[in-house]
Amino acid sequence: MFKKQFTATIIATILMSSLSINAQEVKSTTLSPAAQIHQNQASTWLNQESYILATNAYLWGSTLVRMEQVARQYTDMSQPQNDTSYRAPLNHFGHARRLPTDQDTDMPTANRDTLYSSAVVDVSKEPMILSTPTVNNRYFVINMFDMWHNLFKYVGTRTTGDNAQEIMIVPPHWQGNIPKGMAVVEAPTTKVWLWGRTQVFGEKDYPAVHTIQDQYKLTPLSRYLSHDSSDFISLALSPRAGKADDPLRFYEELGAYLTANPIPERQQALLGQFNKIGLSEDGFDRSKLTSSMKIQLEKAVKDGQQIVANQTSNPVTMKMKDGWYYSFILDQFGDDNALRSLISHPYLGGQGAKEAMYPITYTDAKGQLLSGNTQYTMHFKDEPPVDSFWSVTVYDAKTKMLISNDIRRFNINDQTPIQKNKDGSFDLVLSHKKPTDSKQLANWLPTAEGNFYAITRLYIPSQDILDMKWTVPPINPIK
Repeated sequence: MFKKQFTATIIATILMSSLSINAQEVKSTTLSPAAQIHQNQASTWLNQESYILATNAYLWGSTLVRMEQVARQYTDMSQPQNDTSYRAPLNHFGHARRLPTDQDTDMPTANRDTLYSSAVVDVSKEPMILSTPTVNNRYFVINMFDMWHNLFKYVGTRTTGDNAQEIMIVPPHWQGNIPKGMAVVEAPTTKVWLWGRTQVFGEKDYPAVHTIQDQYKLTPLSRYLSHDSSDFISLALSPRAGKADDPLRFYEELGAYLTANPIPERQQALLGQFNKIGLSEDGFDRSKLTSSMKIQLEKAVKDGQQIVANQTSNPVTMKMKDGWYYSFILDQFGDDNALRSLISHPYLGGQGAKEAMYPITYTDAKGQLLSGNTQYTMHFKDEPPVDSFWSVTVYDAKTKMLISNDIRRFNINDQTPIQKNKDGSFDLVLSHKKPTDSKQLANWLPTAEGNFYAITRLYIPSQDILDMKWTVPPINPIK
């Protein structure tokens, strides 16, 4: 009896299994064309969702990744440094000791007006005291950037004056005793990048500038309170997250740096959407991704880079006059993540309009690319109305470097002995070929043999500049 029941059970199980398989086969083979199309479309739209989320993640997070990379790059002392470098160990200042020339290729679009100073500061363990000396009769500024490239504090000529200062930089939500009379600045992130500029009046002025730079100091609070002025060593930052050959390294880095830089509450909802592509405050979990999703994430990084690069042509973020592009929001990004990313990449360290303006042009007044094959003039009715200084600098469009020339002139500024007209106006001459006329030679700004671009720097611009009542003269080709 038991044997018959057992046999019947086996047969029933086989039949049921067979029926189930047949039913699936029938269901599969009888799927209507419309249903198959719907199924394919669903897969396409899910891939599209992954791509959109990943692209937004790049636009939003590439600034943080860039700043964390810069923090590691600028504190890497493993290689010998030249005298235009401003690298230094963590929590120390590094200083460029001379202005760059055409022989220096370590910083694209470098200025020829100020010497740079840089310090990456970690206040996660304790606050740091920034000390600056009295700086008379020359422009200086030290910008404080957080790891999202928000310029949250200016220290210098325009905002805090010429007198010596001490400012305590504290981490987010810090509570503790403040030394008497000490100014306090709360950093939005536990790492801060200090980016300084000190005006130079020619190469003979280097010793005076070096003396000022050497008095830009950082002191841990504990050492400040104990009056300990001896040298100190801070632990180096951890290496960059991820592996160099990983096509998804960007997300690995972003995930790692998010854990060290908790985001503001107002952006939590945005980060919450990225959970669907494996990204959260806990890091990046690629196990949540299918093969097709990984392809979309790779594509999003490449396309995101192009979106960022083309923000220079976005009329919402730039204003144009006579071929020159102006930006007024370099320290007021708001939620424009693409613009924020643009500035933190090729225009890293840019300042707000009230501190400095950097109009840039790649074309002449007729919209043609600037070229060494053509001679140009810029007619100034008077000097730019600034409260500090101005300059015009040209760069090779291909290399973004300063341009070699016989007279070793890389820019013209308010210190250049240019020749003016009787009414105070003057004409700059931009050309690759050296002028033979003495007045043109005095006002000559040598250009590249091929294409080039120009930047006018306006430090502490007047209200007329901010209102665009005064604008940079067009670059006119000479017929």
